[in-house]
Amino acid sequence: GGGGGDKEDKEDKEDKEDKEEFAISSPSSPKTELIGLLPGSKAAKLSQGVPLMLAIAEYIHSKRPEIQFVIPVAPTLDLPTLASFADPEKNPFVKTFGFSNASLCRRSGGTSLLLTAKGLSVELYTHTPAYDLLSECSICLTTVGANTAELGSLGVPMIVLLPTQQLDAMRSWDGLPGLLANMPLLGSSFAKLINWLVLQRKGLLAWPNIWAQSMIVPELVGKLQPQEVGEMVLDYLAHPEKLAAIRAKLHSVRGEAGAAKKLAQIVSEVIGVRS
Repeated sequence: GGGGGDKEDKEDKEDKEDKEEFAISSPSSPKTELIGLLPGSKAAKLSQGVPLMLAIAEYIHSKRPEIQFVIPVAPTLDLPTLASFADPEKNPFVKTFGFSNASLCRRSGGTSLLLTAKGLSVELYTHTPAYDLLSECSICLTTVGANTAELGSLGVPMIVLLPTQQLDAMRSWDGLPGLLANMPLLGSSFAKLINWLVLQRKGLLAWPNIWAQSMIVPELVGKLQPQEVGEMVLDYLAHPEKLAAIRAKLHSVRGEAGAAKKLAQIVSEVIGVRS
């Protein structure tokens, strides 16, 4: 009895230490469930990620209108540019996912949001880092990259999306693959080849999965459909024990107290990527 209590107290203390490492000012905790949308910061990912995630959010909203959505905006991305990826006149992928459009709106209090044609409001959170906000999310939808490392460090459940509606569009790989994919003339062919090779890996693209060498968080790769992903999210929300299991596995991969900060340092110093 006593030993188990000591262990639980130690784990609680370690969780508190990790939370303190990421403590920043953030909005008050929402009364309803919050879903984070992390489409990335590079145009190659945003072109598909923004309309896909907004279409998924609209589907979930149609089933559970009380759920709130937020996009933690990357510090290198300005709001008009982000909004342009939800405009069918500026981004041809908008219609690919059956999405209509969204426009940038500003509240009187100074906050901004994307308002979709179906009436869904998605808050745009511009304070960085957004660790406290992400910790409040029941689940996040994210692209591959540094976002998965940050969410994993915080123990936040996620679904990793890699849409392949057009392989040539995914030119945001880092290092040598990224250089080859963006070469003049031959870049398009290299991009398609690199992404085809990545798809043959069949998993372990998210950093928590790579660290654990197992599928802790789901990775959805292919011609993703908003309704199918939306149903998956709704199923997780309807079965909180599934989300709890993911959190537990992420915490086990995260390791001892202080690991969250160490993982963040790995993201910035070793990986050298921005999602």
